[in-house]
Amino acid sequence: MRTSSKRGWLIVGVVLLCSYATFLLFILWAMRQPPETFGRVMAKMPMPGYFIIPFETFWTRARAGALRAGDEAPDFRLTTLDHKSEVQLSSFRQKQPVVLVFGSYT
Repeated sequence: MRTSSKRGWLIVGVVLLCSYATFLLFILWAMRQPPETFGRVMAKMPMPGYFIIPFETFWTRARAGALRAGDEAPDFRLTTLDHKSEVQLSSFRQKQPVVLVFGSYT
């Protein structure tokens, strides 16, 4: 009886470990998606889910990006504050320096 009991617990442990690994892979996949997709996934996660994943470590790795100091910035477009036109980063290359500031000043 002890052998079958140990075997049963081992099977339960393996199933739980595989389920946990699958869950972690799904969360890591979601973190690498666009913000809208990630938001939809995380909105459906039950609160205990936040306590059983290494959330900060995953987030740091998923959003690290591939740019390093000294790399050329990728080209992108942004709408002006008055929403009447767009500005493209590449239009400033070789003309003037550009500083991008992200954050809150409040």
